[in-house]
Amino acid sequence: MLKTKETTPAKIVKPRALRKGDTVGIIAPSSTLFQEGELEFTYQWLQKLGLKWKLGKHLFERYSEYAGSDEARAEDLMNIWCDPEVDGVLPLRGGNGAPRLLPLIDFELLAKSPKMFVGYSDLTALLTTIHQRTGLVCFYGPMATSFYKTSYSHRYWTKAIMSNRPIGVITDPLPAQIWKPAYPPPRMVIAEGHGRGRLIGGCLTLIKQLQGTPFEADMDGKIVFLEDVHEEPHQIDRMLTQLLLGSNLKKAAGILVGECAGCTPGESNRRRLSLNHSVEAVVRERLSNLGIPVVYGLRLGHGEDQFTLPLGVMATLEARGTAVKFKIEESAAH
Repeated sequence: MLKTKETTPAKIVKPRALRKGDTVGIIAPSSTLFQEGELEFTYQWLQKLGLKWKLGKHLFERYSEYAGSDEARAEDLMNIWCDPEVDGVLPLRGGNGAPRLLPLIDFELLAKSPKMFVGYSDLTALLTTIHQRTGLVCFYGPMATSFYKTSYSHRYWTKAIMSNRPIGVITDPLPAQIWKPAYPPPRMVIAEGHGRGRLIGGCLTLIKQLQGTPFEADMDGKIVFLEDVHEEPHQIDRMLTQLLLGSNLKKAAGILVGECAGCTPGESNRRRLSLNHSVEAVVRERLSNLGIPVVYGLRLGHGEDQFTLPLGVMATLEARGTAVKFKIEESAAH
């Protein structure tokens, strides 16, 4: 039976930071890998960090676009999480299917064994719900096959999950080249202001999908981060409009919109509308008049470079003129 809607947890619970000798459990709550050999790179990088691994029983199963049936994927999540030999849970990848598991998860059982849990994209459904149902700080960042993609991503990933110190001020990755900088700029001020609150957010598609259900994200008084991938700007517009109409996004303390990789008009490979705006134009039109700081372009989510954000910890966002300071001021692990 579904519980009634639960929002901000009464108590924040911090997992123990991973350290050398620990074991991570690798599961596939969403889609599976197209090439199973990709995991060989994951094993090599885990070894470099001194970490061991344990695989979910159903890791390589397939059911439509999912990594096995809902029951199989939920079984792996519960079994790996509750395994006393496992110190952290690392999903294989995103894709699709994580929201289908929510009615099958025993959140009270997860709460009895708080562990490091990191993922992004489709994993938004699990991250936000586990955090709000248990109080556990969960991490929005690279997964098993992506934490080693760039030095920037790897640095912030290890800083977040293998340390008990605050992540601190978020810096930007060095540009790959000076003559043709990547758009959007990493810190485009949409609305000035100062905001402080606990972090919540994730992939916009999933945040929108959970709205109106017992699992929707509570954004009241929070620093909200949103991003997406391969969505047409008009679809970003629809999703932001839905959140503004039906959620408490208007009560957020500040909003970070990630770079939204592959979201320029026509880049999604879907039907391009003749009067499509840019994501920048949509963000400015939808979010600039809320009376809170709004920043667009930070490297979080689906881009090559991505920093890791801990859900539930205190952060501050300062946006003045062209200057932006985003600081994760509280430790996320013990």
